[in-house]
Amino acid sequence: MMKNFFIKSLLISYFLVLAACVEMSPEERDIYMLLGEKVNLEMFDKVYSKDVEIKLDEIFRKYNFLSIVYLKDGCAPCYPIYVDWHLKLDSMGIKDHYSVLFIIEGSPYTNFRSFLEKAKQVGDFEEKFYTVIDPDYRFLIGNPDIPEHLVKRSITIDRKGKIKLVGVPFASLEMAELFLKITEQKKAGSL
Repeated sequence: MMKNFFIKSLLISYFLVLAACVEMSPEERDIYMLLGEKVNLEMFDKVYSKDVEIKLDEIFRKYNFLSIVYLKDGCAPCYPIYVDWHLKLDSMGIKDHYSVLFIIEGSPYTNFRSFLEKAKQVGDFEEKFYTVIDPDYRFLIGNPDIPEHLVKRSITIDRKGKIKLVGVPFASLEMAELFLKITEQKKAGSL
């Protein structure tokens, strides 16, 4: 009995030492610490889809998962990113229980239509996701525990607002597989 206890203790110690030797980068550690944390979206009552205002809580009733993509109006690389999200998610065969919320940081004079017009100059796409304009940085202020550099990579949440994935779903094959598994689109390995 004492021998079994000693062997188990030795194995546990070995695995703890081995695990301690594997170092995560600071960004990986930030991502790991965020998983399961709740994102605050209470600062937004309404969002836009096409030209229609929709209450944010309606989105959470309709979808099990939502990716939050934070972009800036006036940022030249942000318009192609907006277009890419529309085009590349189409090619992944996303199911109806998932959508995207674009949070556009802009001046008080920024409006949804002007951002959309600039994005359409970059490429042709069918507008199908949700957008909200955030001129007062309410999202960043309301989520101080989420590092800004990770917000800009996109965050996928469940309907309770808990973070399930950090990063662009179509950035790599591995990321796409993980995204599809987490959002229950397909079983892993079927991409």
